[in-house]
Amino acid sequence: MAQSGKVTEDNKMSYDPPRQKKPVPTGDPLEIDLVFNLTRCGTCSFFWPDQPSRQPYGPYPAFDFDSNTPKATSSGDQTSYAWLKVKTRPPSFPDPEIMDGCRKAPIMTIGINPNLTAFAPGRMGAAWCYPNFSSVGGTDVWTKYAYYYRYRSVYQERFDLSFISRYLLKAGQIVTPKAGVVVTAERPSDSPNFDVKVRYDGDSADTTIRVEEKLGEPRYVLLFDPQPPDNRFSKGDVIAAKLDVPPGDDVEVFRQQISYYEQFVPVLQQFENFLASKGHRGANLQIGEDVCQLDMVACASPHWSPLFLGGTRETESTIVHNCVAKNAWAIKQFVQTRPAVLFLVGESSYDMFRASFGSLIHPLPTEGPSDGAFTLLEETSDSKRPCYIQFSTTVDGEKYTISTRLVVTPHFSYNAHFLPQFRMSNDDWQRFGEKFRSCAQFLSTDKRIKYVAAQQGTYAAYQIERDPSGVLDELRREYLDALGDLNRSFCDAHRVMAGVLQDLCNQGALSYTPASGSKPGHLTRTDGSCHFCVNQHWQFPLGCPYEKTEEQSPPVGFLDKVAEAMVSAGALTR
Repeated sequence: MAQSGKVTEDNKMSYDPPRQKKPVPTGDPLEIDLVFNLTRCGTCSFFWPDQPSRQPYGPYPAFDFDSNTPKATSSGDQTSYAWLKVKTRPPSFPDPEIMDGCRKAPIMTIGINPNLTAFAPGRMGAAWCYPNFSSVGGTDVWTKYAYYYRYRSVYQERFDLSFISRYLLKAGQIVTPKAGVVVTAERPSDSPNFDVKVRYDGDSADTTIRVEEKLGEPRYVLLFDPQPPDNRFSKGDVIAAKLDVPPGDDVEVFRQQISYYEQFVPVLQQFENFLASKGHRGANLQIGEDVCQLDMVACASPHWSPLFLGGTRETESTIVHNCVAKNAWAIKQFVQTRPAVLFLVGESSYDMFRASFGSLIHPLPTEGPSDGAFTLLEETSDSKRPCYIQFSTTVDGEKYTISTRLVVTPHFSYNAHFLPQFRMSNDDWQRFGEKFRSCAQFLSTDKRIKYVAAQQGTYAAYQIERDPSGVLDELRREYLDALGDLNRSFCDAHRVMAGVLQDLCNQGALSYTPASGSKPGHLTRTDGSCHFCVNQHWQFPLGCPYEKTEEQSPPVGFLDKVAEAMVSAGALTR
């Protein structure tokens, strides 16, 4: 659904659908209106310049469905699998993303923005592809887009490298004069140019290969990884080449698990065990059904920093203002979903949310937390002093109230954040070592434990990489005198997050609806109607298994006005 048409001789491209600078009301319920308006948002000139050939990223391989609601291969628990037969589309920059999953799921996560996976140099970066839907063959672009995001869970799509290799352009290929290995491939900014360092066999120093691109033209892809096992090349190998996958090719697309989306799975598994203890032994909670996943900013970038968002704090701030406050895409979805609990992913996501909606957070967590997101997790997960987003307003005589539990978590992209671990400041670790020398020696020498030095804004940590139950049992058995200090510094983020869900369940804010007939069991949906899956524009094969279409929608524009009021009331005043 992004750009249609390849780069022509005069280096011009076009956006499909055309971009619009501000939303145009459609008269549909908000959850449907977001499909039509967010998809074609062009408010940010950084992502959507007036001259499409000046887009800073891409163009990237793209695919389209052959039907509006294709029946795809199921995943099971595979990390990668052949998903669906698709047709290639013109290379493009991915469209802004609406939320993944059920619009009335009681658990919501919000991150910063989608990760532009294809930007990373290497074999996987070369293979990633993005949806670029069309209305060819009697299909409907909007139905495809809505269907794709309704049922997306923990995967993103890629082509097979053997398919990609067919469309490497001959012109400009970088060929290796000798055998060797790729050492690094650095992309420190949104510049289309980057360096690849290699070490040729027999050389005593690295050689830097400069990869130079021009915006709007087919991009270079690196065909080897910067780390083993796929970093070794032979003499005469093509190490990098321009990629230009043409439209209209029938191909199989693969789905690849994304660690970010997977990070909530262990939390659900622990919560399932809790539900089983309450009598719900058949509970099988799902990402995309019981958990919906959203981002504060809808357009993708490879990293969140000024270097990848136009080069200055001002350009970054403009993007945040446009998406979070001006268009308020995320908060519009939030007021329609009305989740029981919101997990903000990472300190940066929280900072962004706090700046726009901090006045609605009670109690407000510590500013400048001593251990970053780990401090925020500890504070917001405290059952004795729970943190909530609370808002109430009256629009056209109708009242709207929301009270959602708020939890801030470490960033989902880093698995090490979710290892069981002990965290203290350098001074506290020094005092601990002086007081409990033998225990400190155990932590620093046991092969199952990794020490991670303190960084700016975080504590130093001893992370249990293997056999956590064995390590903890040994600590209890051999170092009983140190347990008090260690227990106060211990963090198992997955367990803490699952504990919040258990608290909410005990309070009645979360509940489980058992299976009935052909309907599977699920976490009970949130209050309010939803017509996302069945409406005048499309009807998905599974319909709405939660009977939300039978509830009356609020007046058209009501939830938009609620979101506008939240934006107006949310900004912190100093």
